[in-house]
Amino acid sequence: METLYRILNEIAASKASDLHIYPGENPFIRVNGVLQKMVGTEFSEDDVKKIILATSSPRAREILGKHRQVNYAWERGTEGRYRFSVFFDRGKFALSIRVIPMTPPKFAELGLPDPIKKSLAKTSGLVIVGSPSGHGKTTTIASLLDFINTHFEKNIITVENPVEIKFKDDRSTFIQRAIPLDVPNFYSGLSAAYRLDPDVVVTDSLNYSDALDEALFLCESGCMVIGATDGGSCSQILERIIYSRQAAERDGLKGKLATHVSMVIGQKLVPKFDNHGRTAAFDILVNTPQVKTLIRNENLVMLRTIQEQDNASGMQTFDRHLASMVQKNLITPQTAIAYADDPHEMTGRFTRK
Repeated sequence: METLYRILNEIAASKASDLHIYPGENPFIRVNGVLQKMVGTEFSEDDVKKIILATSSPRAREILGKHRQVNYAWERGTEGRYRFSVFFDRGKFALSIRVIPMTPPKFAELGLPDPIKKSLAKTSGLVIVGSPSGHGKTTTIASLLDFINTHFEKNIITVENPVEIKFKDDRSTFIQRAIPLDVPNFYSGLSAAYRLDPDVVVTDSLNYSDALDEALFLCESGCMVIGATDGGSCSQILERIIYSRQAAERDGLKGKLATHVSMVIGQKLVPKFDNHGRTAAFDILVNTPQVKTLIRNENLVMLRTIQEQDNASGMQTFDRHLASMVQKNLITPQTAIAYADDPHEMTGRFTRK
């Protein structure tokens, strides 16, 4: 464990997000989205087994023995909190460890526009947060929950794999349930949440059809649901959700999404101006009457136009946000061009006289 503690200290100093450990090989850490090999350090298979024994609960080990993989959270006193993913690689135990913030970030720290707070004040509706893996959707959801916790009296139930950021009750109260330690899967967790007097239900995956259906049912019952999924821009997220279904199911799903989606947030992390860390660029869609019509008619290509034009509701595109971050010297023009949905148009923004 001493070697692990040393690496965790190095992770804290370098602000790395992930640590990957494979027996008999150099571990890797991910810093600002880039993998770096830790030369001179190596874990044996016995070392990895000792780490698992020292950090996991008996229930987690039981699940590992049955399913040959398990996710769980582990705290190192007051020094850090981590998500452990234990699995088998070529017949040997291996670990992927992600750093979890000890406290939720504040809404303003992420650069989210103030008008979208109106969506968080609603009593019901579906808020979808999407990003590629490792691009901060868990952090963004935590900031939304922190805002609700400090501004409204709500009973908030989370269904996570595992519970990552732990919340302290403020004006709201929290029930945080872990998969598979407390509930077997996302569908069961969302279904059980209906019986727990929820005002807000949070799930870290809407990727499963049954979980999405249960989330929409909770919205129909008068509850707000905040859910994570994979994706890029808001239109891509909605397209992915719709086209994950058979053709016969799509019309019904489009109708439900048009009715219940309150807001969609797409995001990706981009390098800061000084290359010391990354910052989030947001693509935001608020479900106005125009947007409802476009979703029902599956005219998703027009969503980008509305996002560009409707500033008052808090909508924006990735490219508009990237351009504004260049103006504020948060990122370079080269970064904005590299991460833009329309690199040609973004290049033109910086070459026009």
